[in-house]
Amino acid sequence: MITVGGFNTSMDELIELDTLALGEVHRAKSVTAYPGGKGLHVATTVAALGEPVALVGLIDRAYRGTFERWLSARGVVFHGIEVDGAIRNCFAIRERSGRITEILEPGPNVDPELAEEMLLQVRELAAASKVAVLSGSLPRGLDVQTYARLVASLRGPTEDRDGADLGPWHDTGSGVRCLVDASDDLLRHTLPARPFMVKPNREEAEKWLGAPIENLAAAARAAERMAEGGTAVVVVSLGDEGALAYSRGECLHASVPIPECRNPVGSGDALVGGMAVGLARDLSFDATLRLGVACGAANALTAETGLFRREDVERLFPLVTVRRFTLTGSGD
Repeated sequence: MITVGGFNTSMDELIELDTLALGEVHRAKSVTAYPGGKGLHVATTVAALGEPVALVGLIDRAYRGTFERWLSARGVVFHGIEVDGAIRNCFAIRERSGRITEILEPGPNVDPELAEEMLLQVRELAAASKVAVLSGSLPRGLDVQTYARLVASLRGPTEDRDGADLGPWHDTGSGVRCLVDASDDLLRHTLPARPFMVKPNREEAEKWLGAPIENLAAAARAAERMAEGGTAVVVVSLGDEGALAYSRGECLHASVPIPECRNPVGSGDALVGGMAVGLARDLSFDATLRLGVACGAANALTAETGLFRREDVERLFPLVTVRRFTLTGSGD
């Protein structure tokens, strides 16, 4: 099983407009609402690939039934921790040109008792999992050390068996391999806890690095530096350029052409979900990255955020190009 901590769940609305003009009154062509949140998108990706998955996140009384039915229909077991008040709403405005503008609410306030209940649920479920994913922002009331504490509690001893380097896809300790998708201060505070993998996008990696990432060589250097604290794998997602992955001196770049990009929002989450499945199945480094990139591309083919057709992943997987990339900027 794969456990996903996606605490800051949301109700998402996709609003279709001809053109968004600031300060103007608009009439929507259509509005579609469905459960959302980065962790939820990761969980639905894992389930779509046929792996058992449990999602832990906030829920309110008004939407509990909606979330449970929607997620159950997609193969996700939802452990909703009920909060007083309401979960957040997030809005994606898509124009006829394809441009998407997102407006994300911060999420509800969580008191210490509720926060501990949620974290305990993750720890208990992860104890029976090969992989755990912590994804997205935190609701108010959870501090920036939250992911770091969870990673440390799940990681366990990490001494290599017989002192050998068994490679990034082998369990070198007794703990759970934790994948983290976070940004800004949350990412900075989590890295010292040595999660197994982190997945910043280009903008998040630029903020962490304090410098622009204008090409693959710069992305490779950023990933290498991010791994210096002990993180085994760093994956920088690069939008339509695919993703660059660094692990213990080895650097791979993977990409696939997308015939029609309908909605790229959630593609990074799908990439993380695909790589979590690759890890759970003990696939090789390049096959795991290939699966993640195929999932991200498949997500971009569909209109609904964070969902894709499994047949699209199966069709795209063999089309993903993976090449080894040196830190001098040339592949071999």
